[in-house]
Amino acid sequence: MRSWLWLPVLLLSIPGPAPAQTIPQFESEVLPILSRYCTHCHGSLEPMGRLDLTNPLLIEKGGAGGAGLVKHSPDASPIYKRLVDGSMPPAGQKKPSADDIDIIRRWIGAGAPTLKFYQAPDRAADRRRQVKIQPPPLSRADREYWAFRTLAPQEPPRVRQGEQVRTPVDAFLLEKLEEKGIGFSADADRLFLMRRLYLDLIGLPPSPEEVDAFLADGSPLAYEQLVERLLASPHFGERWGRHWLDEAGYTDTLGGDNDFVSGKQPLGVPGKWKYRDYVIDAINRDKPYDRFVTEQLAGDELVDWRAASEFSPAMSRLLQATGFLRVAADDTNQDVLNTPDIRYGVLQRTVQTFASNVMGLTVGCAQCHDHKYDPISQLDYYRLTAVFTPAYNPQQWLQPDDRSLPEASPLEKESIDRANRRLDLRIKPFRRKLDALYHPYKQRLTDERLAQVPEVIREDLRIALKSFENELRPPERYLKEKFEPVVVPSEEQIQALLSPQELARASRLKSRIAALERHRRTYGTLQATVDTGPPPPTYFLIRGNYLTPGPEVEPGMPAVLTDPGGEALQFENGAAGRSSGRRLALARSLTQPDSRAAALVARVRVNRVWQRLFGEGIVATSDNLGRNGARPTHPELLEWLADGFVSGGWQVKPLVRLLVASTAYRQRSRLPGPGDTVVQRQRVRKAMDVDPGNDLLWRMPLRRLESEAIRDSIMAVSGKLSRTMGGAAIRLDGKADGMVTVSIPDLAHPGDRWRRSLYLVGRRNYNLTVLSVFDQPKLSMNCIRRDTSAAVLQTLVLLNDAFLLEQARFFAGRVSRLARDPGKRIELAFRLALARRPSREELSWSRELLEREARRRLATSAGPEAADLEALASLCQMILNSNEFLHVG
Repeated sequence: MRSWLWLPVLLLSIPGPAPAQTIPQFESEVLPILSRYCTHCHGSLEPMGRLDLTNPLLIEKGGAGGAGLVKHSPDASPIYKRLVDGSMPPAGQKKPSADDIDIIRRWIGAGAPTLKFYQAPDRAADRRRQVKIQPPPLSRADREYWAFRTLAPQEPPRVRQGEQVRTPVDAFLLEKLEEKGIGFSADADRLFLMRRLYLDLIGLPPSPEEVDAFLADGSPLAYEQLVERLLASPHFGERWGRHWLDEAGYTDTLGGDNDFVSGKQPLGVPGKWKYRDYVIDAINRDKPYDRFVTEQLAGDELVDWRAASEFSPAMSRLLQATGFLRVAADDTNQDVLNTPDIRYGVLQRTVQTFASNVMGLTVGCAQCHDHKYDPISQLDYYRLTAVFTPAYNPQQWLQPDDRSLPEASPLEKESIDRANRRLDLRIKPFRRKLDALYHPYKQRLTDERLAQVPEVIREDLRIALKSFENELRPPERYLKEKFEPVVVPSEEQIQALLSPQELARASRLKSRIAALERHRRTYGTLQATVDTGPPPPTYFLIRGNYLTPGPEVEPGMPAVLTDPGGEALQFENGAAGRSSGRRLALARSLTQPDSRAAALVARVRVNRVWQRLFGEGIVATSDNLGRNGARPTHPELLEWLADGFVSGGWQVKPLVRLLVASTAYRQRSRLPGPGDTVVQRQRVRKAMDVDPGNDLLWRMPLRRLESEAIRDSIMAVSGKLSRTMGGAAIRLDGKADGMVTVSIPDLAHPGDRWRRSLYLVGRRNYNLTVLSVFDQPKLSMNCIRRDTSAAVLQTLVLLNDAFLLEQARFFAGRVSRLARDPGKRIELAFRLALARRPSREELSWSRELLEREARRRLATSAGPEAADLEALASLCQMILNSNEFLHVG
């Protein structure tokens, strides 16, 4: 080992002169300790036992149990005694270190000094000064704004071009087009329409066999039957589940995820992927949207899971659904970040993500003041926040790891744990014998390696290796983490020193242990959202500052979404089990038929479905249906769709079926070319003059595929796509050069490297490189609509990325196995990737490319067969690079 590698440790380890102990000051040394371990319960808002530890005067005054400290007498001070005897913080909470307790002792012994003058607040006077907060009165215009009205049934209009009406959707669109003197474009070619359907509904291109079967089907219902097959495909849930996960802000990681990690990317939170699988399954089942939302907001409140003797699959799904409320970035698992401001930040991000997704509103600014554009008051915001505080209580916060639930009922868990404890007792003698057999060799190797460690840190490292984790001080923990992998030998290294007899004995012991381990019972982990205790008081925060709480507020809805005086939530049909029922009451208020809230929720959902199929919603700002958002281009159509959505049982698949059946969806997207008639070209010129932005949908918009659909389509065309569904996320590998790839050594099965992109570890940042360059969103919150860009880096990745080069070779191998003639190979490559045959000009270009590349490969001494295959791979890569492959047309 190079001696310079030890230099940082040596420099850190050189002892210097011991500093004289200074007198701790409250602000700089004591308050940080109290904030870390105590003030989440004994803070300034509602301190437990009326003991407030944020102010030295209040500590001295004490609470229900008397004074908190006695100046100059640590041993007579309750806060010091409770820290020393370990009774505070309570069992299960993290404890301060001996150094922290010593700082408290020295501070009290010095007379509890402070750097500034403190005054004990007069809480009674504070309460007297509080006035009832009156939100701005709602005007008639506020209540009659189009997004906040109850649904008004609409009749499809009569139009002159009735022959173009396949569904009522077309009538609404044609009414606007006819006002401008234009109409729909011609229908797209059946082949292009088929590819459009496949990519929109399942996110994968059709195979040549599927294309041939569809084109050969002369039935007038062939198109409708194709739509039904795609809606019934399990891949529909994967494609449309990805849309919902964007809107929910789902990732497999926990916190802000702001640092690139070189090496294996963390798998994220155990069991979090079960929410992703819940979404896919619910969409495939076409679960009614009102039920879908209710389960995600309050699945835990629909069933008394705490009292269940065992979890049924349905009960597990309900708990998995509440993972919807576990998507906000939460860094409080790091003790240094488990502070009130960050706790409130998690709660606020949860509220904002919910409102943006389900309600299509921006409510975040009402955290500090009444909304400047929409009729949403600051009181409305805190009413809504109060719905979630029983689960996200900033005063009695649960860190992320403590929010995990076992995927077993309390009774099941106790039974499994008890059986496993008995199993551990049976295994223990065999483990002890195996450890005894290994010990001399392990000790010898460890001592030999320790001898190579610089003497100045050797003894400290030896002590660190023998200590329990909770006994380590920070320097010792650093040494152990840094050098344990180098100093402590692996089992394989120990076994290399054993004699044949010892190896045989070790093998027998390990076999006995393995045989017993097969009887171990396990349960999974659920990242669910449940109430963590009785509903805490929720305060109106003055200017959004948790340090300046105002009056207590009750849970409720934004007033503009209710009838006058109806803001309070209704709890008649209360939650099952020990839960507040607040989230369930909210879900039912949001989906109550004939209500303003349900009308808004329905408008938001049908607008998003429209956006997924037509590229832009009827309301372009699909994340904001408020006054600062865009107005609907076709308000009557939006009302008709939303009304039909609710009256039809809130089901999404019939809505998708209706939209893709329309003439509007079946239009061609390309502009007329040389093969079109003069009349067609004239119509398009007029349409471009009167509606250059295509806001009225006189042709189908051309849309770039999302990043996942691009990668998945590449693998489908190459023949390598694994269609395995569900399960834990596939781990990624961060390279030193910034590239992110699939981690091959961590695959459970070799084919998992080619699973759909939905199943890769999803991060807020630093996703798979080929996804990131094609505008994979950075999910600081959620993503309602993806951006698309045209960047040079995209072309560079398509031409040079190892994944693309590999897939092009697989593509070429697939083509070469199915066709021998160069012309047939070119035709098959086009059909696999683009679902069509090449034109005469494309066929000529492709032949020239194959011949030129084959000659170049032969010149580098490749054999004729290898040269032909490499040439074919170049052609396949060029097709995958084409705009036609990357777009839905």
